[in-house]
Amino acid sequence: MKRLHPCAGIAIGPILFVLAMLGILASVFASGGSSSLGSAGITDRVTADVVGQANLIRSKISECQMQYLVNGTNFASAPCTNDSYPCSDQTDGTLVSALTCPNDPLTGGGAEQGLWSGLRPASLPATSQGLNGWMYMNAGDAGGRCLWTTPTGGNSSAAIVDGLTRAAAKFTTQEVSYDSGSVSQKFVVFITLPTTGPTDSHCTVP
Repeated sequence: MKRLHPCAGIAIGPILFVLAMLGILASVFASGGSSSLGSAGITDRVTADVVGQANLIRSKISECQMQYLVNGTNFASAPCTNDSYPCSDQTDGTLVSALTCPNDPLTGGGAEQGLWSGLRPASLPATSQGLNGWMYMNAGDAGGRCLWTTPTGGNSSAAIVDGLTRAAAKFTTQEVSYDSGSVSQKFVVFITLPTTGPTDSHCTVP
């Protein structure tokens, strides 16, 4: 009678393990686990996108402001005359994607260089899904300068709220203003804090 090799049957162990794991995953998905996993993915994405984009935008605005020291020129027009930071619409703010730098040499047409497409071009990532485009307000030294974004659905998405809450924790209270319980879920990132007056309304969380 032919005897089996001593190692015969060992391969069944890994197979049973895989089958057991598949059973666990099936149970998780059947009980709504797929929804939880999806929410966690949204939270992680929003956190990473908001932190990364806020830091990139701040660095580009600071880079523009520093060019005043390099070039010694400033082409800012009203209402931001003699302000070395990018100007903004004073009523609604300006989309970050549309900002220009007042400290770069003028183009042939006399317009300021674009913040993202001028002498030091950079790629502004697309706004994270579920959030509105970043806005910017320059209220001068008195009112402060900031940028902000809001969820397209306010606080209707718990996953996005969680993502913004985690993003806010990556900054100090001097850098970010955010209230996880607010209706608007406005996420404000400061470029400069106000020095002589109250914070401009665009840079506050309603």
